[in-house]
Amino acid sequence: MKNTLARVRVFFQKRQLVFLPAILVGTCLIATGFYADYLHSQNMYRELRDSVFTRSSLLRADLEGKITSNARLVQGLVASISAEPDLSMEKFAKLAQYLFNDKSELRNIGAAPDLIIRYLYPLEGNESAIGLNFREHPQQLESVLRARDSGNLIIAGPVDLVQGGQGFIARIPVFFDDIEGNERVFWGMISAVIDVNQLYQTSGLLDLAEKINISIRGKDALGKAGEVFFGNEQIFEQNPVLLDVSLPNGSWQMAAVPKEGWIAAGNDSAVFRFGLILIGILILLPIILMGKFQQNKRDSEARLRALFMMSPVGIALNEYETGRFIEINESLLAPTGYSREELLNLTYWDITPKGYMMQETQQVESMQATGTFGPYKKEYIRKNGSCYPVQLNGVIIHDASGRKLIWSMVEDITEHKAAEQALITARYEAERANKAKSEFLSSMSHELRTPMNAILGFSRLLELGGLDDRRLKYTKEIKTAGIHLLALIDEVLDLAKIESGRIDSRLEWVEVCLVIEECISLVRIQADRQDIKLTHSGMVDKVLYTDRIRLKQVVLNLINNAIKYNRKGGWVHIELRESVRPGYIKIIIADSGIGIAANKLTELFQPFNRLDAAASAIEGTGIGLSLTRRIVEKMGGYVGVDSELGIGSTFWFELPAKGIADDDTVTSSTAQDLVP
Repeated sequence: MKNTLARVRVFFQKRQLVFLPAILVGTCLIATGFYADYLHSQNMYRELRDSVFTRSSLLRADLEGKITSNARLVQGLVASISAEPDLSMEKFAKLAQYLFNDKSELRNIGAAPDLIIRYLYPLEGNESAIGLNFREHPQQLESVLRARDSGNLIIAGPVDLVQGGQGFIARIPVFFDDIEGNERVFWGMISAVIDVNQLYQTSGLLDLAEKINISIRGKDALGKAGEVFFGNEQIFEQNPVLLDVSLPNGSWQMAAVPKEGWIAAGNDSAVFRFGLILIGILILLPIILMGKFQQNKRDSEARLRALFMMSPVGIALNEYETGRFIEINESLLAPTGYSREELLNLTYWDITPKGYMMQETQQVESMQATGTFGPYKKEYIRKNGSCYPVQLNGVIIHDASGRKLIWSMVEDITEHKAAEQALITARYEAERANKAKSEFLSSMSHELRTPMNAILGFSRLLELGGLDDRRLKYTKEIKTAGIHLLALIDEVLDLAKIESGRIDSRLEWVEVCLVIEECISLVRIQADRQDIKLTHSGMVDKVLYTDRIRLKQVVLNLINNAIKYNRKGGWVHIELRESVRPGYIKIIIADSGIGIAANKLTELFQPFNRLDAAASAIEGTGIGLSLTRRIVEKMGGYVGVDSELGIGSTFWFELPAKGIADDDTVTSSTAQDLVP
């Protein structure tokens, strides 16, 4: 027995993923089936009851509206009689005729001074009501006295009319002030007769009564305490839909049930239950196979998920059409600064700088043609607005629904770029230092040559002066040493000439915006330290045929100066404009810095001349602007500056755009056609 139980336990442990879902699903299906059947029955009952309620509510609204509107028509007549208690029959008829229209259900209007009907409109067909004394009709007297005592409009009836038929009577007491105006005197009663059959017909009561059983009680507006005056009283005992019909100073109660009564379960209950059983079978049968398949799938997905999340390289899954991120791993998420929820609400277009649109288009074309893209280097925008470099490789895939997706490997190459940029910066600094050294050596070589020539000249004179042997020997030693030193100076001068020789240029089509953004990226930290805002404009899709490195060197130097000599919280703006020189473009770097005095501008581009900044704490060698001018001039361009002390400075340079006659710039789409 124990062995059997052990085998069963082992069987279920091995097969639990197959049988346990089947047992759970089966149990849930049975419970759900019973509950669904119960809900189905209840829903049918609710739907039927709601249908009756909706129809009855519309009927109630019509009844209330028509009775109230008919009763209110008489209010004006009451006011007229209160103002003129002794009005004539002709005037009463003239006032009353305006109350009858196509939309009213009024049959007649009577006025009973001292509770005896003496005024009646229309008179034709209602002559028998003239002279009726309410005191002699107990059925009507009760409602008349109730209206008089309450002083309010009361709906009475239905009552049998002396002129034949039935009607609801809106009774309105009429009072007027006595001569002294100290007391209200009861004049009599105005009775507006609403035709019962016409009210039932126009409100839709008769039509609805053919479809559902309706009963109304509350004769004389007494609510549920009143007598039943329409329909069968037994309807109130059949769990009906009850609605109160609001009347002026009273109400009726209306009950409604379906003709066939309330049905707990419709004729389709058996069909519904059979459908539930069939659905349960269809769900339960494949559960075992699906369970095993799902387990294998989960194992595979778990392995892939682990590789996905633990990958040191960023991985992203995006929709092909929209670019929206569907899935991302931690290696991709970490450098962006976004939370997972925030990044999943973005597209890769949202975190791609606009300057890469041309390259993005090329990669999309490649992906459409080959199904893959990359390796492709670009930048992503962090949450804080800064950018970092990435290298992408990707492939197009399709999900189960056929939707086109993109798997991308996104490698953060910030460290590689930083090392690369460090090498570029180091080389630039080395070139600048080498240039400064060359200038220094050149200057010092010339300065040393003058005294050295004097020393050699005087040593030759001393040789010819008839010195004794000892002094002549010393003089020759001085001459020899001087000649040797002069040779060294000449060599140093020659080296300086070589190092400050012609600058070789490598011309290519360069996207100006990318160069500017690279420069801004390099100085971003320096600008952030001083809270300086860096902006640029007019450069999107503009290209220039020039030396990229030298262009970057010039721009970076000018931006650096604009930051160094700026104010805390200031700004630097780089802009591309048309030049007045045909075939040239003009790049402007403006700042809100300390400015330069007008009398100092001529000295600005001299080597080692830092103007008044030499005595300040601002770092520099004084050769940056000199080097900038020489580079720009070597590339056939022009450099200039406009500045106002205390306001700021605007440095600009112009470069030729080779192959362009009338336009200063070209877009990236036409650049390839202009390459020589």
